[in-house]
Amino acid sequence: MDLEELSGLVIEQLYSGLTGGSAELPLPSNVMINWIQPGIPFDESAFDWAIAGPYAGPTELTLDFFKELVKVLMQPEDGGEPLPREDAINEAKRMYQQNLLGSWEQWSRLVDFIPLSSPRAENTQWKPKPSEGKFKHVSVVYSQGGQTLSQVYLDTLKRCEVAEDELTEQQKKVLEQARALLMEEVEVEDFLTGQKTTEFRESRVMIAYKEKQIAYENAVVDYAVRLGRANNGTAADIVEWTRSGGIYKQRAMSAMRDWIGTGYKRDVEKAQASISHILGSSMIEWKDRLVQDVEEINNNLMGSFGYSFFPAAILPGSFARNPEWTKYSERDLHQKIKKYSDTKKWGAKAGLSLGLFSSGVTGGGTHTRESFSFTQEEFGVEFEYTQVEIVRPAFNPNFFFSRGWRPKDTFIRDYGPLHSDGKEIPSGAMIGYPTKALFVRNLTIFSRDFAQKMESKQDEIKTGASFGWGPFSVGGNYSQTNKQSESNLDIHGAEVRINGLQLVAFISTLFPYTANPSPDVKKWV
Repeated sequence: MDLEELSGLVIEQLYSGLTGGSAELPLPSNVMINWIQPGIPFDESAFDWAIAGPYAGPTELTLDFFKELVKVLMQPEDGGEPLPREDAINEAKRMYQQNLLGSWEQWSRLVDFIPLSSPRAENTQWKPKPSEGKFKHVSVVYSQGGQTLSQVYLDTLKRCEVAEDELTEQQKKVLEQARALLMEEVEVEDFLTGQKTTEFRESRVMIAYKEKQIAYENAVVDYAVRLGRANNGTAADIVEWTRSGGIYKQRAMSAMRDWIGTGYKRDVEKAQASISHILGSSMIEWKDRLVQDVEEINNNLMGSFGYSFFPAAILPGSFARNPEWTKYSERDLHQKIKKYSDTKKWGAKAGLSLGLFSSGVTGGGTHTRESFSFTQEEFGVEFEYTQVEIVRPAFNPNFFFSRGWRPKDTFIRDYGPLHSDGKEIPSGAMIGYPTKALFVRNLTIFSRDFAQKMESKQDEIKTGASFGWGPFSVGGNYSQTNKQSESNLDIHGAEVRINGLQLVAFISTLFPYTANPSPDVKKWV
């Protein structure tokens, strides 16, 4: 019995949980698993930003964590100066918010990659083997060959041509009518030269619309402010609201009726909707909106070190603190090995290195592999696992499926002619993108031999080394800043416990043959 055999069986059953069947049932042709070797450890607090958003304060799920932070500031264990309660709360808020934003940035940068279907040794520190056979959609890679998803996406949008759609006569007529309602042509005379020119300005209808809109919004704000004051203010505020709150509500409702009646609300919004509907199907308009979305992020969203990042969210946001994960438990793996001898080499087929290996520094450095054999047969594993969706609000993959665009020569010069050749083992500038992440937590290994092996590595772990078994981290430190010095390893007798969460794989969606422009397009712009 060796680690390769044991790990092969564990990973095969984990694969089965992801695909809904046995490992004989491959993933769909447009899906790939990207294993991470070893897994990246996290404390559950690293994902608190996903519960209510990165700009929110403590939630019901994280209130205990916040209280503990306040307590530490009021009674520091390192001999530092204690803070008064009010100052401790304010400082805790600052630190908590800083941690949320930093963790969000860290996650966003972590998932901003393009998967590689056949990584070379220089692309990844794990020196993977090409996958083969029924596991051809499984890849051992967490790297992007020097390119990020966000950069290739923006370069694609900026350096591509799109189809220019010709409008029908009826569409042109509707657009002219809608624009005439919203804008009007005005003759303007330069008072110095006397030269007359024409300009397009907001129509009288549009001016009236905005005036009534502002009046309505002001009435609503006034109503809301007084309501908030009544709920959180003095006794006088409550009395005032009780006696006159209905008046302010009526004012807001009256302002809405006035906006509809004399502010042309319905006419203007119908015209705006018509323009949006007709032009919204245009590839030109679509591309421009997508570029604006990305550039708005680059200009307004700054990370900890002054550089923008491509935001990514997680669904469900509370997954890290959710007690309901799928559980895997097999206490007699050593006996299963004999029954499933045909799966012993699963790891090789999946491209996974399933032996124990170490690195000089957690998350980087030179990796060395060590052989490991058992003198005793008993071996068991328990852990929980779950999948989460990766959501990128500024990334629209549907653009790549359309046939109304093609790359310019400048893009082809830097990236090549294709984003994906759509083959079984695809190649191209953007063969796909990670859509899900696979986490495991509370990994426990039942083996006296394994426990003794990890006992001998304790000093190395304290100095920053990490150890892995297949895609699992079995000794190291949490990766986020606030847990950097805390080891996730706990050994009790014949049990090796790896506390906390660890990210072990991504599931990526692959693109078909792209770019694949339609031959029917008559004009490119």
